[in-house]
Amino acid sequence: MQDDQRIILLISLKLNGEATPEELSELDTHIKNNPELSERIENIRNVWKNLGVSSTGLAEESFEKHLLRLNNDVFEPDISPEPSPVVPKKSLIRQLFQKKHFTKLGVAAAAVILLFLLLSRTTENEAIKPINNTVSTKAGDKANITLPDGSKVWLNGDSKITYAENFKDRTREVHLSGEAFFEVARDKTKPFIIHTRMINLKVLGTAFNVRSYDYEKETETALVHGSIEVTLRNSPEQKILLKPGEKLLVKNSPVDTSSAHKKQAPDEDSHIIVLTTMRYYGSDSSNIETSWTKSQLVFTDEPLDKIALNLERWFNVHITIANDSLKKQKYTATLEEDDKLEEFLEALKLADGFHYSIKNKEVVITR
Repeated sequence: MQDDQRIILLISLKLNGEATPEELSELDTHIKNNPELSERIENIRNVWKNLGVSSTGLAEESFEKHLLRLNNDVFEPDISPEPSPVVPKKSLIRQLFQKKHFTKLGVAAAAVILLFLLLSRTTENEAIKPINNTVSTKAGDKANITLPDGSKVWLNGDSKITYAENFKDRTREVHLSGEAFFEVARDKTKPFIIHTRMINLKVLGTAFNVRSYDYEKETETALVHGSIEVTLRNSPEQKILLKPGEKLLVKNSPVDTSSAHKKQAPDEDSHIIVLTTMRYYGSDSSNIETSWTKSQLVFTDEPLDKIALNLERWFNVHITIANDSLKKQKYTATLEEDDKLEEFLEALKLADGFHYSIKNKEVVITR
């Protein structure tokens, strides 16, 4: 509180041209230690001018009139006899910040400066450090989230989503790492934007699945209904519009960015894009891409290494496939929520013989 009072006093004296060289030096020191003070001082100066507070030789009288206008009931001007000419009279600002006056007139006298000082500090902090919420899941876990606008998000295992505590800006933006299914609340005035490592997605109101794990080969977007505009992070001018039932696959760049500064050849296949269709199964024509939201994993002619990645997230284990040719062996299978890892591996083993061992959370698959 004492530091705030002192800074307010120094700013007041500076604005009224009453600060001594020592006080200006002290204020400069505060600004050097707190660079954000410069902008706040400028904001206060503008408010000061708008409120009609003069910075001329009549500053004292102008400020006194302003305080009277702020609060006639609280402010009482000092009517004691004028001091001897030998003793210079302190300015009103200095009097106000003397303990006896500040205690009595803290709200009325310092309100103009202190209020805007605190408001500008709050606004500044909110701009620099927005309040974000982060929800993350471990492998083997899932989460359901309702965003501030009412949009629903289902978060798969080993995933993370970050979003603002409120959507006050012109857009509703979230950052995703991992896999999530979105049901976006429709709002034509505020597009919903999802940022992943490779792509950005822009929607108004729709349902879709996004899969963007750093350690996988592709980023995948599957649209259930509505419409999505997809752009590549490294090629924002390229826009792809998805229709219901369509799926977009984008090749992930390596996570290691040590050579990111090197210019790539135009024909380099670093951003292979494949537009395909979603796959369906069952009598109700459920789609495979979002089967995980129904506590199922459905694989149709999938290579074992890709199945293993899903099993790792599902059971929170680490799987090593010792043989390269075995990694590419393809399987069709369905994993239900209550199935055990051993049971599922036994089913795959019967389909195409291989050996596996499980120790703690380490799984090794060999020929």
